[in-house]
Amino acid sequence: MSDLRKIFESKDFVINSNIIKCISEINITLDEFLLVLYFINVSCYLDTEDIKDKLGFSDEKVFNTFNSLLNKKYIEMEVNHKNNEVIEKVKLDPLYDRLALNKKTESKDSDIFAIFESELGRVLSSYEYELINKWLDSGINEDTIKSALKEAILNNVRSFKYIDKIIYDWNKKGIKKKVKEEKNTEILDNYDWWLDEDE
Repeated sequence: MSDLRKIFESKDFVINSNIIKCISEINITLDEFLLVLYFINVSCYLDTEDIKDKLGFSDEKVFNTFNSLLNKKYIEMEVNHKNNEVIEKVKLDPLYDRLALNKKTESKDSDIFAIFESELGRVLSSYEYELINKWLDSGINEDTIKSALKEAILNNVRSFKYIDKIIYDWNKKGIKKKVKEEKNTEILDNYDWWLDEDE
């Protein structure tokens, strides 16, 4: 136990707090995070025996955790051929891109991504991030997007396809949103959309 205490007190294992903050904001389990740390600090190759030795994982845990990272698109495999031998290397670029995206959206768009995650009660997928960015890039203002989200929640529908349809319909009919500050209420000009919903 004294050896273990020395390891902790040495602080050799300290991880940058910014990394911890970024990691905590995405959908990743402790086992997945440990395996990512292995690929960063120990080896970028899938060596099951070494992973079992270093992390104390079983064969099944290595397999399940690795496949989960692949399915979530946090890692990808790079296959190289050398001297008639196939070498598979783990690439973490997708994870880095996702962390960079999270960091970027922290400082812009008034945390619209955080609002979506809060309202939906879950972490957004990369596709959903891209869709929100597509709305913003096409000139849809944040207030309209937030209103569409609220409309979907009110109708008890938490589908991005449904929200996209709302935004498309509003945009097609030239809706412009404004806020009446004196009443702090939101109105939509030029079109009473609630009277013309598809049955």
